[in-house]
Amino acid sequence: PRFPSLPPLRRSPAAMAALFQQLFTREQGLGRRPSYSLQKLQALHDRLQSILETDESAEAVEVIRSMTEALLWGEQNDDNDQFFDFFCENCILSDFVQILGRNVPKTVKVQLLQSLSMLIQNIRRPTSLYYLFSNNYVNQLIATQFDWSDEEILSYYISFLKSLALRLNQETVKFFFNERSQQFPLFTEAIRFFSHRDQMVRTSVRNMTLRVFRLD
Repeated sequence: PRFPSLPPLRRSPAAMAALFQQLFTREQGLGRRPSYSLQKLQALHDRLQSILETDESAEAVEVIRSMTEALLWGEQNDDNDQFFDFFCENCILSDFVQILGRNVPKTVKVQLLQSLSMLIQNIRRPTSLYYLFSNNYVNQLIATQFDWSDEEILSYYISFLKSLALRLNQETVKFFFNERSQQFPLFTEAIRFFSHRDQMVRTSVRNMTLRVFRLD
């Protein structure tokens, strides 16, 4: 049987993360093995490269969603570290950064922000997490400029920042400091929304800044 896809983009980030975990639990409880393989991940990567080369974004949402499902499924299975190793070796995070920097449809941007948030929240191996935060990719993603008047995009962006802030500690803080600009983007980009009209955005931003200040 086919492994269930990620929930529709219209759901809230928190609701999607919860539902994704339920899907894992349900499949494992029924003794089913999702139909993911390294070969399928390779095929998805080939499709992603084709999208990058042709600048054709029509199928980008489905490809990114499927890659995220495969990677998170691999993280949930002890014998499948090879999935995230493939992600690292092929610099797929760099591809994600490249796509976000282009003039792509809103649906692609939302899917990427959703996928990145879910990866950050669900990665278990420290080495995998450190890869996500390395090479200054995370700071490039944080500094990406979106249409902040779009409430849906802003919601996913704030959710992405929150997922990063929850991973902030003495070991990971070094990845969030941009030595070239001598700035801490997770803080400087978040505080622009400190007085936002939406209460949930304000609360999230203030909680994030508190986590930064609590670091010794």
